[in-house]
Amino acid sequence: MKTSLRYFIKIDRDKCTGCQACVLACAYHHSKKFELTRSSCIDISRNNKNGNIEITLDQACCDMCPHEKIPLCMQFCAVNAINFTRKVEKIYK
Repeated sequence: MKTSLRYFIKIDRDKCTGCQACVLACAYHHSKKFELTRSSCIDISRNNKNGNIEITLDQACCDMCPHEKIPLCMQFCAVNAINFTRKVEKIYK
C-alpha cells in the first residue's frame, strides 16, 4: 500500500451566498462555455422554502485547474468561500 498527497476543494457553507460564480468558472474550465449545466463539478442551489443553500461538489471530477495558479472556482468566488486542502490518500495495488 502506498500513500500520496492529493488536493481537495472545500466550500464553506456559512460563507457561500449561492451566486454560482464558481459553477460558471468550473463549467468554463471543462467545456469552454459559461453555462449552468452538468459540465461543472459544482452544483449550487437554493431551497426556496427555507432559503438554505445546497452544495454538491464532485471531487472525482475536479482536476484543480492544472493550467491555473489556483483553481478557477476559487479565483471567482467573491466571498472567499472556497479553499483547498491536502489529504493523504491510500493507494491499494
